[in-house]
Amino acid sequence: MIYEIKADRLSIKVSSKGAELQSMKRQDGTELLWQGDAKYWDGQSPLLFPFPGKSWDNKLRIDGAEYTMPKHGFASNMEFEMTQQEGNSITFRLTDTKETYEMYPYHFVLEVTYTIVGSSLNVSWKVTNRNTGMMYFMIGAHPAFNLPDFREKDKIHGYICTMDAPDMQSNVVLPDGYCHDEVETVVLEDGLLPITNTTFDCDTILDQTGRFREVILTGKHKEPLVRVNFRMPVLAIWAPNGGNAPFVCIEPWHGICDRFNDPRELKDRNHIISLTAGDTWSHTYTITAI
Repeated sequence: MIYEIKADRLSIKVSSKGAELQSMKRQDGTELLWQGDAKYWDGQSPLLFPFPGKSWDNKLRIDGAEYTMPKHGFASNMEFEMTQQEGNSITFRLTDTKETYEMYPYHFVLEVTYTIVGSSLNVSWKVTNRNTGMMYFMIGAHPAFNLPDFREKDKIHGYICTMDAPDMQSNVVLPDGYCHDEVETVVLEDGLLPITNTTFDCDTILDQTGRFREVILTGKHKEPLVRVNFRMPVLAIWAPNGGNAPFVCIEPWHGICDRFNDPRELKDRNHIISLTAGDTWSHTYTITAI
């Protein structure tokens, strides 16, 4: 089911499947969110839980046992319950099921709340550990934003802008989706990374230095479109076809895909979140229409 919230400056639509954001429009009707097209990518803003990226050999290793885990986790394919809609806010909830327990042997509650504040959309996550022992997980966002007036033959489709660091230290992502220890430096010129038809020949720019807190997406004429603010240790930026696509994804993650040939236990992974029995972990990131 699709739910809609309208406010003075923004309107959004959210699907109960995956609690996925489906639309984010300015007051003038401009759609900021990619609407999905299998020619490029049919996603829009999937929630990556309990594992962003790809786990080694598609397995999670927990307490000596192995569990099959799809790329980016299972939450995006699950039906969430809408638990509250009031004013400019809506909340969805997912609890563990027999199906999830076979992939991820924890009892949990995952809540996602979307709240419109002026020209901004706050996306809040809450994860509660319903087990008698520790629970380990990762989580990430994957919103895709439109690049206006896209033309395949253009040299530049838009820009990623950030003043948080002079470069991005990107772990090489192998063709099979695993992370390599090798790091490549992506230089930013005056804080700008042009989005071209070859920018993402590396597949994904994947910086896990924790230096980034704000990223702005602009159009080809450097007109600002959206700003993403977050406090997470990993920033992934991706577009298909090497960058020759009418959108780009700005993805803050609290976690990272597995390294090649690294069968460590989930609890020993980089950027893992450890949650004590009965406790709740929460976090919010913000998307602002500029």
